[in-house]
Amino acid sequence: MTTRVCPSHAQAMKVKPPGAPYRCSGCREMGFGRSYHCENDNCSYILHEECANAVSHDFHPFFPKSHFEFYEKAPGLRTRYCDGCGNDVLGFVYHCSRTGYDLHPCCLNLKDRISDEEGCVTLELCKSVPSKCVKCKHRNVVEGVKGWSYVSSGGTYCYHVSCVKEMILENWKRGYFSQVVRENSEVAVRINRLEMVECGRRSRRSGTMKKYTKIAVLVFRLIFSAIFGNPITAIVGLVEALVSD
Repeated sequence: MTTRVCPSHAQAMKVKPPGAPYRCSGCREMGFGRSYHCENDNCSYILHEECANAVSHDFHPFFPKSHFEFYEKAPGLRTRYCDGCGNDVLGFVYHCSRTGYDLHPCCLNLKDRISDEEGCVTLELCKSVPSKCVKCKHRNVVEGVKGWSYVSSGGTYCYHVSCVKEMILENWKRGYFSQVVRENSEVAVRINRLEMVECGRRSRRSGTMKKYTKIAVLVFRLIFSAIFGNPITAIVGLVEALVSD
C-alpha cells in the first residue's frame, strides 16, 4: 500500500486530524474524519484516508465472486453507481470487471459491525434490510437498488448508508455546519438545525420516549462514525442537545 500524492504538485500528502466537513478530491464523497492534504498550502487537494491509502486490489464478503481493482476514474463510458451506498461514482472506485460491481473506497472499508463502548447498541452492516429505513421509509435506496444499511439487533433501527450521507450533505449545503476554532485549536462545529428521526422531535412526551430518543441518538452517532470517521466531539454534544431538549 502506497499513499497517493497530489497530482498537481507531485508532493506527498500530510495527515490532518478530524475537523470541518470536506469533499474528498478522489472519490468526491463527503468526509469528516482524518484526511490527507497536499503539502502545498495553496493547494486544496484533499483525500479520505481510505482514498489516500487505497490498495490496487481488494475484496468484499458481500460479493464473494468479485475481485475489485482500484481505478482513479471509473472504466467505461456509462455512468456507474456504488453497489454499497447506491450513489453515483464520480471519482476513485473499486471495480470488478468480471461481475461489474463498483464500490466507493469508503464503502468498501465500512465496518461490518459497530457498537458503543458500553455494549448497549450493536449495529450490523447488511446487504438486504429486514425493515424500512428510518429516514426514507423504504427498503430500497431507489428502484432496483437495495443499498447497504446499518441495522440494530431485532431490526428496530435501520438506516441506509446513502440516507445518512444524504442527510448530512443536505444540511452541509444549507449552511448548517460552520467551523469554529477554539483557543486550544480543537475544531468545533456549530449546528443550527439537523434533521433527526421523528421520535427525537417527540422526546418531551414521556420518560419512555426520552430513553427511546437517547438510543436513537446513539444509533445515529455510531452510524455517522462508521461512515464519516470518528465523530467530532462538538457534533456529538450538539446533536444530543437538539434531540433531548
